[in-house]
Amino acid sequence: MYLHYYWLRLKRWMRWFVHRYGVLFVALAACNIPTMVQIGMFQEEAVPLWGRAALTLAGIVRTLGMVFLLTLALGWLPKVVQRLAVLTSFLLALADGFALYSYHNYLDEGMMQVIFETNPQEAREYVLAQSGHLVLLLAAALAACGLLWQGRGKLSRLWQRAQPRLAAVLACGVFLFAGTVAYAGSEAAQDGMDAAVYLGKNYPQQYSLGRVAYIIPKAFEEIGSAEYVDATLAAQPVELLRQENDIPQVVFILGESTSRHHMQLYGYELPTTPQLAARAANGELTVFTDAISPHAATMAVMKTLFCFYDHAQEQAGGVWYEQLNLFDILRAAGIRTAWVSNQESAGFYGSIGRTLAGRCDEHRFTSSTSHTIDLVERYDEEVLPLLDDSLTRSAAQNFTVVHLMGAHEDFIRRYPAAFAQFTAADESGEGRAVRAEYDNAVLYDDYIVDQIIRRFEAQDAIVIFISDHGEEINDTRAVVGHGDESSSWQRDIPMVCWTSEKFRAKRPALMERLAAASTRPYMTDDMIHTLLDLMQTEVPAYRRDKSILQAGYRQELRLLKGKKPYRYRGEDREREERL
Repeated sequence: MYLHYYWLRLKRWMRWFVHRYGVLFVALAACNIPTMVQIGMFQEEAVPLWGRAALTLAGIVRTLGMVFLLTLALGWLPKVVQRLAVLTSFLLALADGFALYSYHNYLDEGMMQVIFETNPQEAREYVLAQSGHLVLLLAAALAACGLLWQGRGKLSRLWQRAQPRLAAVLACGVFLFAGTVAYAGSEAAQDGMDAAVYLGKNYPQQYSLGRVAYIIPKAFEEIGSAEYVDATLAAQPVELLRQENDIPQVVFILGESTSRHHMQLYGYELPTTPQLAARAANGELTVFTDAISPHAATMAVMKTLFCFYDHAQEQAGGVWYEQLNLFDILRAAGIRTAWVSNQESAGFYGSIGRTLAGRCDEHRFTSSTSHTIDLVERYDEEVLPLLDDSLTRSAAQNFTVVHLMGAHEDFIRRYPAAFAQFTAADESGEGRAVRAEYDNAVLYDDYIVDQIIRRFEAQDAIVIFISDHGEEINDTRAVVGHGDESSSWQRDIPMVCWTSEKFRAKRPALMERLAAASTRPYMTDDMIHTLLDLMQTEVPAYRRDKSILQAGYRQELRLLKGKKPYRYRGEDREREERL
């Protein structure tokens, strides 16, 4: 009885809302169509169809619910403010539509950061390059506006008939929206967060005006932080004690989420690395058998790879950008440095890579956007033209970083269809379909690394390939992915050195040192010492006993996250547990 009474009251109130503010609500909702489209695109294919549909519906309800609240708030303001809100939302819809078409994502913090950091000349060049798409977008928008204006009479009559139905739909929507708010609040509380703070931060971002109001100050904050980090890095003095490098080409391939336990090269049962395996059989590779990463998170690893920042400084409370970095050292030594990357160049997750790349003589990225999940199938082969272009400007001595997306989740997005060689039937254990997708990503990774190596076969060159960290794919437990926890499977990484025929003929003693080092336990937070040793370059912070190439290499206790000793129980036992 009471429910029926309140339902009638709610419908009556909704009829009043539609009569008074319905046009404003519909206009704002229409301007958020790109936002709602992106919600559907964001759902992972690994989720069942019904699950994706439910998640998409919940996202759309959140967006429309926030538009409803925005409409109520604007109702108290003058008409000019309401029209300004609609105009701004319309312009944001155009921007989001263009971003969806070009980058499969709406405007986010990373894109906004790129916009604010773009100078007028770069902006003009970008507009000219995208002029065809921009003209089509504007033409479509003008055509839509023209059709609406031409049919305004019919639309007015249709609107009169549709108002009661819209009021009923909105009445139902209020309950759905309240349900999403209650669910999100309870989930936040279970995770130990303040529900009100969580909702106040995240729900306003569900519609375009709220999202942009949030990301603009965040973008400026990120720019300010990046400028401070850049200035601090640049302020570190470089004192060269030795510079005797004689290697023309040193290439460092940094992979992503690649576990050595899924590589044929390391004894995996499926042929996931045929190219590297063939090169190993030909005597071109030095395969390091016991390398691990200090963390299982990309950003944490990036801090240690190219700076004098290891778990000791981390435990002492130091910060990575107050340590001298490899690129400033090499530039001071007259070695040309370059960074080409298929990872994001902006936003939170791209910040450290972008900063380190900025210390190089030149850097190029395949993307100027940031994506928590890369919605664009931007395969690693797209980095090859950037590498080729960089090589046209090679100097007498060069150090080049190639940063790949590798085998990062979502695995099926990491490789073209031609590399879908493995299926669930080839796998064992739980989650066979996702294991097959991961193995296909490793197979494609092998192809990309081989393609990079081919560019240096005729030169005096060494190519080093490692992954930032490993990955769990239902190997010993029902876990897929990585997080910065003390799991050996998330730390066990490939570390491989390829050397050209010229390199091997010219440096037999160094080849012996590489072979002797290949079985030593190693953690990659000592990488800067190893690279400087390889290039015979020294600064005061360099320690000979932290280079794996030295006979006196001191194997320190390998600590995960700077705390827990690394312990690996053995591959046979791990595999028995999985099977």
